[in-house]
Amino acid sequence: MTHPVMDWAKGQGRVARALLRWGALPYHLFRRGRRPGVVVLLYHRVGGGTRSDIDMPVDLFERQIRYLRRYYLLVSLDEVAKIPSRKGLEHASRDMMAVTFDDAFSDTYKLVYPVLRRYAVPATVYVPTRYLEERRPFDFGAFRDVEPSRRPTPMTWEQAAEMARSGLITIGAHTHTHADLSRTPADAARRELEEADRLIEARIGIRPKHFAYPWGRWAPQTQALAAARYDTVAFGGPGRNSYVGLDLKRLWRYPVIQSDGFWLFRARLRLLRERDGTRPYDGPRAAPASAVPEATAGGGSLS
Repeated sequence: MTHPVMDWAKGQGRVARALLRWGALPYHLFRRGRRPGVVVLLYHRVGGGTRSDIDMPVDLFERQIRYLRRYYLLVSLDEVAKIPSRKGLEHASRDMMAVTFDDAFSDTYKLVYPVLRRYAVPATVYVPTRYLEERRPFDFGAFRDVEPSRRPTPMTWEQAAEMARSGLITIGAHTHTHADLSRTPADAARRELEEADRLIEARIGIRPKHFAYPWGRWAPQTQALAAARYDTVAFGGPGRNSYVGLDLKRLWRYPVIQSDGFWLFRARLRLLRERDGTRPYDGPRAAPASAVPEATAGGGSLS
């Protein structure tokens, strides 16, 4: 299974590289007014040593984090959840930015966590709980085509708990089996969320307040349930979440990919100042739920 959000990001990268080559990008960056909001960045793996676009080299990742720390107002998703209660943000001139990581790779603990601590960058790690509970190498999507002994592994519950205790890292839910909820019947989807929440609370001692759809795909049959269970619900796709009319239960997350390197990464962030999200990205048209087998349970100022 391909990753629809990453496929979109790679296509956008080709367009942006062409604009850079012909000198058109700077004009586009500044031709419209600013509408500040929240940018939620989506990372996956760091330091796996593969050519996959969702596998970021450590040195590139640290350079990106150093840049974000210097030029952006970095906040946790807990802070994002407070935005609707804050007054006057519609007059703010500065974006907030939240950093998130999917899937809880062991590399996230070993390689990402030290960098985040070094630069004091808050982040959320979304955990597919079955893989931590069973110490199971990742076997979804493209990982199915990898020899089992070479598949990446998840962090341990002990490592996730250590990160949560730091106060810098928030643990979020990402279903139990990394299920594509757009292709999962409603009853099975409910069990996915309930089991994920149960295990996170049992193993770490916290009830998750934030949720991200696996594969970035919005699932209409699950949205009401997710919205009732979590403070924020995130999708994948292009755009920034404007302060005006911010919907915490429909947050866009912007994918960061290896092929962008550093300079195109910077350019993409500046382009986000020109574009607000208007609807979640739901990927290719999903099959009807009835046609899909039931899932197996398993800092600074804003002005």
